[in-house]
Amino acid sequence: MKPTYGLVSRYGLIAFASSLDQIGPLSRTVQDAATMLEAVAGFDIHDATSYRGEVPDISGSLTAGVKGMRLGVVKELSGEGIDPQVAAAMWATLDALSDAGAEVVEVSMPATEYALSAYYLIAPAECSANLARFDGVRYGLRVPGDTVEEMMAATRAEGFGPEVIRRVLLGTYALSAGYYDAFYGQAQKVRTLVRDDFRRAYEQVDVLVSPTSPTTAFPIGAKAADPIAMYYSDVCTLALNLAGHPGMSVPVGLDDAGLPIGFQLMAPALGEEPLFRVGAEIERLVGFDARPALATSEVTGP
Repeated sequence: MKPTYGLVSRYGLIAFASSLDQIGPLSRTVQDAATMLEAVAGFDIHDATSYRGEVPDISGSLTAGVKGMRLGVVKELSGEGIDPQVAAAMWATLDALSDAGAEVVEVSMPATEYALSAYYLIAPAECSANLARFDGVRYGLRVPGDTVEEMMAATRAEGFGPEVIRRVLLGTYALSAGYYDAFYGQAQKVRTLVRDDFRRAYEQVDVLVSPTSPTTAFPIGAKAADPIAMYYSDVCTLALNLAGHPGMSVPVGLDDAGLPIGFQLMAPALGEEPLFRVGAEIERLVGFDARPALATSEVTGP
């Protein structure tokens, strides 16, 4: 579960992209996520961006059901490119929610088609700035070198993995003289369009839905040689990240390989209550448990 930007303090987090970084619970049940979020949410004097208002009554919404709620299926995130098994699980879940009293409608959010490109300019740019401090002098790892330049180069080459290095280089390029307006500046304009799409959508519905990912999990390293294909796995979640709104992924079934299928819920800023309300209802209706079976064995001894 990813809360509204600022609802949970980022103090102590190693910054990746400061306008995107959020901390939220990863749990086995919706109730556990609600309990954890209530425990960590709230203002922190160590984080100027943390929310100063009242924390939403999240646990109180878990038994309210979905009768009378309007759920919007994001057209651009639920059609082409979605694995058939993922799509089937999503629509089966929506049918169950409809039977439980929710109204399901389709919502168009055109700017979400550009969210992937915008995110992978904004996030690497902020990553480049934030991780510049890890230079072997002020923070973290230090690899010796004959000169300061060699020491810094060796430290950053050894301290960062290939994907981090790729993002730092991409971000540095996007922020460089002559390219800032063409890349980073344009990406921020797209971000504004994405936020506008969300604002208009929430004038029609209470919660938006889509698959969490176009496919189920792929083997580690399977797409390392094709970054574009790897980044596309995030296509359903990046628009929400750019907007800074809360989101949740609830497992709703397994594919033929036995891998869990995620159902994404999205709500407006500080809309954690309706988000958890729908998430809890899905858990009750679908009855899917993603926890691995516990191995049992006879225990012997004194």
